[in-house]
Amino acid sequence: MKALVVYESLWGNTAAIAAAIAEGIGPHARALHTGEVDPGEARAADLLVVGAPVHAFGMPSAASKQSVDQRPVPAGAITPDTHQPTLRSWLEEAPVTDGLAAAFDTRIKGPLGHGGASKIEKLLAARGRVIASPAMGFYVKNDKAPTAPASMLVSGELDRARRWGESLATHVEHEP
Repeated sequence: MKALVVYESLWGNTAAIAAAIAEGIGPHARALHTGEVDPGEARAADLLVVGAPVHAFGMPSAASKQSVDQRPVPAGAITPDTHQPTLRSWLEEAPVTDGLAAAFDTRIKGPLGHGGASKIEKLLAARGRVIASPAMGFYVKNDKAPTAPASMLVSGELDRARRWGESLATHVEHEP
């Protein structure tokens, strides 16, 4: 099985979750950010897993990323990666195909942290993908000055992402 995990990540949290999902899926899975993905590779994937952080109550947009660029970076904090294409724009240009897919996001706990994964799932379905598993959310702490990539992840989330990747692989293997 060929699997591709495509992500957008600002502070490295979603990138770390994507890598853990790919690790759980197995050796034929790769995790790539939106600026690295070849459309042909996405089209050929038996399983396409796609994720982004929840940002400004939804998927990151060019405007929300511009607002991040305009904020000063506190001393000792990492600079967010705002230069990769948004996941939304990547999905709009993704090849239409009937392969399997799953969506995830990174979010804070609480009523304001939801919204990314369900939207991603709808966009995948609109591109012809069959949803293999319900969308999954992985939790981060609301840190205004992260000091290292993936430093905002709640303890245990990388293990949970690996297990979800394993379950996706098992589900895909049993598809007719």
